[in-house]
Amino acid sequence: MIFSSSKFAWNLGKKGLVVMMYSLKRLLAPIALLVCFSWTAGCNQNQKLNAVPARVMGSVPPITFGDKFYDVAVPDKEHIWSVGYFGTVTHSSDGGKMWSRQQAGTTQSLTSVSFVNDKEGWIVGDQGTILHTQNGGLNWAKQKSPVIDQKLLKVQFLTDKEGFAVGTFGTILHTADGGGTWEKQPFQEDVILNDLVFLNSREGWISGEFETILHTIDGGKTFQKQRGGELGKLFGIAFHDDRQGVAVGTAGKILVTSDGGRRWKPVKSNTEDTLLKVRFFGSRLLAVGLRGAVLQSADQGRTWTAPSIPGHYSWLSGLAFTDGVGFLVGNEGKILASRDNGQTWTRLGLSPFMGVGKKE
Repeated sequence: MIFSSSKFAWNLGKKGLVVMMYSLKRLLAPIALLVCFSWTAGCNQNQKLNAVPARVMGSVPPITFGDKFYDVAVPDKEHIWSVGYFGTVTHSSDGGKMWSRQQAGTTQSLTSVSFVNDKEGWIVGDQGTILHTQNGGLNWAKQKSPVIDQKLLKVQFLTDKEGFAVGTFGTILHTADGGGTWEKQPFQEDVILNDLVFLNSREGWISGEFETILHTIDGGKTFQKQRGGELGKLFGIAFHDDRQGVAVGTAGKILVTSDGGRRWKPVKSNTEDTLLKVRFFGSRLLAVGLRGAVLQSADQGRTWTAPSIPGHYSWLSGLAFTDGVGFLVGNEGKILASRDNGQTWTRLGLSPFMGVGKKE
């Protein structure tokens, strides 16, 4: 029997599915990157989802060389979730020594993940996908999305009740009941919103297309545009407090503010590679992007240097820190870990040459 979609065709035999899936992902990974890696549209797959149990999928390693990870969440030093292309969700409960592949019940690309503790988290992605777990990913359930025709690009939960998400066509979503209901916020511009950071339930910033930066102090009921109308795109934004912030984007663009965004100033990044995400860890900053770009700053973003990561050349799009431990994720099943505040990095879960992941 043949199963086909707009992207794949598999021969379904007693053991053929897993073998064909694994080999095709490795074979088509370079092509899929060129065709599908888009921070404005992404790859859409048909969705079939109810609450389903997580499991290791057949003989497929938990992490393969064909995986493309878009985001990572680390609620504590031991628990790590990464999400990505074709409904991929991977999890470690021991700081990255061993990994399992959770089944979220969808083949949509999953772009962002947020956990408030080691049990409860949310994932968003293509076709307005919103997933929720209350048991560490043993089951993922679909939440009703008001934007099933849009791509959601970032989700952040502040508590087990309060959360925000952003995406294409100016989509801004808010929930005050853990995702039981999601409401669109009043923003009407046709602009892609790529990232968000909320310091609390009332104050937050959003970055996006045309170098848009939005600011709210009333929980998203209204937004003030701090910047916009430029040719470039801002993919990542981070704030240390209500004054110190950084935004990153195309062609190595880095903007900093020391007054809550009333004034944004460009600084030299020493790279022309597009930067996709930026995060504070303590008073330090780390930014990642295309062609293996990794930059760090120890002075609130005024100056930047590139740490040495031997053998690393592919894009990274997700990063997260907790208690001095950091994780970066990206193309080719890449998960990098640092346990010294970003000074050195080690690859987890996958041999870069053999393409074999560790399995629980």
